[in-house]
Amino acid sequence: MVPSTVYYSDNGGRGWATVELQAALMARLFEAQLVRLDASQGYSKVRLTPGLLPRRRRSGFALVIAPAPGHLNAVLSTHALRRAHEFVAGWVIDSFWTDRIPRVARHRGSFDHLFVTDAELVDVWSAATGTSTSWLPFGSDVLDEGFGGPDRPVDVQRLGRMPGTWDDDTEVAGAAARAGLQYAGRTPFDADPIANQRGLLGAAQRAKFTLAFSNTAAPAEYTHPVHEYLTGRWTDSLACGCVVAGVSPRCEATRELLWPGALLELDSLDLADGLAAIRAACDEWTPEVARRNHAWALRRLDWRLRARSIAEVTGVSTPTLVEELRRLDRAIAEAPL
Repeated sequence: MVPSTVYYSDNGGRGWATVELQAALMARLFEAQLVRLDASQGYSKVRLTPGLLPRRRRSGFALVIAPAPGHLNAVLSTHALRRAHEFVAGWVIDSFWTDRIPRVARHRGSFDHLFVTDAELVDVWSAATGTSTSWLPFGSDVLDEGFGGPDRPVDVQRLGRMPGTWDDDTEVAGAAARAGLQYAGRTPFDADPIANQRGLLGAAQRAKFTLAFSNTAAPAEYTHPVHEYLTGRWTDSLACGCVVAGVSPRCEATRELLWPGALLELDSLDLADGLAAIRAACDEWTPEVARRNHAWALRRLDWRLRARSIAEVTGVSTPTLVEELRRLDRAIAEAPL
């Protein structure tokens, strides 16, 4: 088998632990070398210009996992230029920044295929780059890190940014207690991605509901102001059997990937009204809810399903990927809906 490489362009900062672990898993599934590129200082023009010359095709498959469009420039970095590949694919996570598509992606021949996490923007990317593009949504390591067990002492667990009415954990915890709910606030941040993800998933596994709001309901300077998108807060929560309460993103991924019972949509951002809705849902909650959400997540959200899509496009497979898909199939068979 020809050698393969997964390039992960790391821009530093918080919030990318899930993507870094995703890259490591993809490298394992494709029996590839994982090359982590430091993009915290960006990619200078001096470093990038030579990469726009015609590509010397050799052998092997390369997957560039780009947190944002600009990180597709990783394919032109000094390290990446030391080898050329027969097939180069790019997978853009925050693909909603269509105004930031870099020159390298618009240069015919730099990539053989592009994957984007936003189904609505496949045609936009294809038209802008002239490169075949397909939808490859966000996922979770449901098979190895998911959980559908019944023991859930926490009623509602906060995940990530919140609108102003929900942002003060002390205030929310007090209001939740008065509503008869056990609330857990934000999880501690750990700079180590494995430890950080372990803490987040561990918290979700102890909860009946997680609390998450879309980027338009809880905006921040780093979120898109208009386009809504499904992220790891939803996929990891569902992998752990939780129902996600809050305001979900209005996008194709939510409509196509999620299932009845996955979400508890709150009618407003009002704290009292939201807690009342969660209290009512808690009264109806049974362990079957967690088991069923985990079972659906195996079928819809596992990263191995995304690797299978990559294999179908690229024609690249490995014994490891074949065996992991078999293992996933066995888990699905053992977790009937």
